[in-house]
Amino acid sequence: MTLFKLCDEINIQSEIKTRVFDFANNFDFSAVNKQLKDFLVYEKMKEARLELQVILGHDEENIRMLTCMLKASADIYDIYKAKGISDKIYFDTMKCYTRFINETFRITGRLYFDRYWWTTRQAGCHLFRIGELEYEIMHIDNDIIINLHIPSDADFSPHAVDNSLECSRIFFAEYYPEIADKKYCCHSWLLDSQLKEMLSEESNIINFQKRFEIYDKGEVDTEFIEWLYNTKATTDYKTLPENTTLQRNMKAYLISGGEIRNSYGWLL
Repeated sequence: MTLFKLCDEINIQSEIKTRVFDFANNFDFSAVNKQLKDFLVYEKMKEARLELQVILGHDEENIRMLTCMLKASADIYDIYKAKGISDKIYFDTMKCYTRFINETFRITGRLYFDRYWWTTRQAGCHLFRIGELEYEIMHIDNDIIINLHIPSDADFSPHAVDNSLECSRIFFAEYYPEIADKKYCCHSWLLDSQLKEMLSEESNIINFQKRFEIYDKGEVDTEFIEWLYNTKATTDYKTLPENTTLQRNMKAYLISGGEIRNSYGWLL
């Protein structure tokens, strides 16, 4: 897989693609080969990304970093093929780049890449999009767990979640049998118990919560505001929109002094 073919297949925004190609055509990737390969080692991802930032230097709107992430993601196509993983899962996984840039544009009105701290997982072959959800092979405390993530464009209906979970179990049993019996977990504001007071029992979010045993209420955070309200996180809650039931109820809850936590749960 070439960098250029990957950009075309995942429909990277034309303005971004032009800038990526301009940099790639004039850059010696051998200078960062070690860092891109280190993405493949879960414990080295963060260090490799920090080293890459130093090597790349001033990086306006993170186009250099994006290009290197895309190059690493194109290179691991060979791993997908060697394992027999489908092109659909590969491209669905890599469409995160296009989605992230679109999300940032929706919030800021600017086309740029700000999720480089996250995409080492895709570029290192540690995270896969299977149906509507993403699954990260996460190394923690000398063990491995499968960390479940909810993309912003996911169909969150019970049927779609059921299908994704079932397909993920088949995926890990076939391609990563050594970890097929590992626990699934989720760390998200969507698991905060306070949401039960804001939504009906039949809502997709509450149905999702019922799948988990919460083992840690987690830390207070406001980043969820970006996803719920399509705006930068703010403490001026009175300015938040009220277009949905959850937006209205959450706004009132926050104004009254309520807090939302990123809770931790095991999949039942």
